[in-house]
Amino acid sequence: MIVRYRVIEDWLPDEGIWFPWGVFYESCSNDFADYTLSIRAIPDDDRRKGRYFDRRIRELHPSIEEAEVVLGEYADRYRVLPEILTVEGENQREIRAWLWEVIFEEMEKRQAGHRVEYAAPESAYVALREGSEKED
Repeated sequence: MIVRYRVIEDWLPDEGIWFPWGVFYESCSNDFADYTLSIRAIPDDDRRKGRYFDRRIRELHPSIEEAEVVLGEYADRYRVLPEILTVEGENQREIRAWLWEVIFEEMEKRQAGHRVEYAAPESAYVALREGSEKED
C-alpha cells in the first residue's frame, strides 16, 4: 500500500528555526475508519497537542491536502509543509515504521544544516613573566 504524508514542523523560538515534529498521513487502518488522517510524532512531554490534533481530525475529517486545518489554535507554533510525499509498506505497522524513519531523517537534515562551528576562544589570561619588567 502507498500512503501520502506531510511533515509537521514545530517553531523553536530559542533557536529561531522550524524543526520537524511529526507527520500527518492518510489513515490506512480499518481500525480507525472514522479518521481521514493519522499522526506520527516524536515523543513529546506535552501530549495535549497530539490529543488536540486527534480531536480535530475526528471533527473535521480533513484530507491530506487540507491538513493545515488540524493545527487550529497551534497554527502559530506549528506548520504543515506543503509537499505531499509518499511512503510504501505492506501494512499499517510497516508504514508507521517508515514514517518514524522519515521524521528522524528530517531532524538529522535540519541539525546538519544548522550546525555552527565555533572558533576556540583565545585565553583572556595573559601570563606575566617574572622579571620581564625592570623595577626602577
